[in-house]
Amino acid sequence: MREERHYQGNPQKNSPALGATLAFLGINGLLALLHGSQGCSTFIRLQLSRHYKEPIPLNSTALQEDSAIFGGWDQLKKGIGKVMDKYQPQIVGVMSSGLTETFGDDMTSALASLHEERPELRPHPVVLVSAPDYIGSMQEGYQRTVLALLSTLLPAPTSDLNSTFAHDKSAVTGMKDAADPATPIIALFPGCHLSPSDIDELKDIMTLFGLHPVVLPDLSTSLDGHLELEPAPVVQGGTTLEEISLLPQAVAAFSFGLSMHKAGQYLEENYHVPHYNFPSLTGLSATDALIMTLAGLTKQPVPAKLSHQRSQLLDTLADYHDQLGGKQIALALETDLLYSLATALIEVGAEVPVALAASPNEIKNFPTGIPVQVGDLEELEELAGATQLIIANSNGRQAAAALNRPHLRAGLPVFDRAGYPQKIWIGYRGTQNFIFDVLNTLAV
Repeated sequence: MREERHYQGNPQKNSPALGATLAFLGINGLLALLHGSQGCSTFIRLQLSRHYKEPIPLNSTALQEDSAIFGGWDQLKKGIGKVMDKYQPQIVGVMSSGLTETFGDDMTSALASLHEERPELRPHPVVLVSAPDYIGSMQEGYQRTVLALLSTLLPAPTSDLNSTFAHDKSAVTGMKDAADPATPIIALFPGCHLSPSDIDELKDIMTLFGLHPVVLPDLSTSLDGHLELEPAPVVQGGTTLEEISLLPQAVAAFSFGLSMHKAGQYLEENYHVPHYNFPSLTGLSATDALIMTLAGLTKQPVPAKLSHQRSQLLDTLADYHDQLGGKQIALALETDLLYSLATALIEVGAEVPVALAASPNEIKNFPTGIPVQVGDLEELEELAGATQLIIANSNGRQAAAALNRPHLRAGLPVFDRAGYPQKIWIGYRGTQNFIFDVLNTLAV
């Protein structure tokens, strides 16, 4: 029996502040402001720019040594006021860090004090997110930010408001033109494990069923790799404030990933929008669950395009099941991505003897056949010796090299392979691509 360790030798997790930044990067016109030291913001920009190959607009209150002693309350007030004056963003997103949370800076009172001193700033929305390092990993910071965006930007729920938005599922029947202003809105809450191309794929699927998707946050138009003439201090692309205001009118809310259940639940509890959570979108069964839910919701047949993609995936499974069955694969990933890829591998007959999550949240919801535990990349190296493939982010390359095992890059960051943000991992097409990646990596 392996001796229990009480330290992280080679952490695989990213900071919650990085996850909060990632969520903010999916909101058009937003200026992200980290309340912490300049080094923290620099590291976040480095991680994200290496992964997405894009400039990352992130500002910082740039706390110094004296702030660690006396606090950065005044500096936060000045920082919010200064970025509003200088850059005039549509919205400001402020996230805390381990430094300011440990000291106990009260961001809410700092913002209230700023509004008292400068009432002309009140109409400009400011979203505050608590994202210290000790709450978990990137996934937790991302989730908290999505909830903060909803609670800050949506109107307060009232009985009048709820009666205004009728969420009868039958109302979506017969609506087939997604360009029609009367097209039913569907709210989508993607987890941080989905790539920009994954979100694009989701939007295409919704459009095929005659629905108008509103995605929060939408990285498919901000971090999708399009050319910008010059870097800007605010996010270019993503969900607009006008689109966010439409969320209470959605006929349904879909959340993707175990961690995003709370986002859909917020819309359901406050605005009576029916909510469906999909823990995974990778794999035949997982994709079937999404497609059949949409078919039932819209009372429409499955589009021919999706039926053809499913047929292609079934053909791939028939062609390669003998090469996948019994393969021993080790994974070390953020929890939502770990769930998606591990369940997809088990579905095709592979075995997952090692499944290391970056944080403990949601691991109780894993199927009993997956031996999930919280672990780092040092533990990956200790446990994966008998496996035939390692799936982890680029930082897992040292463990793979030490064990002389092939290494399929997944998660964040991936900085030593080209085109990762443009890869599709979900749906019938994404599942087929994932199977090909596994087979090709094993063949190296």
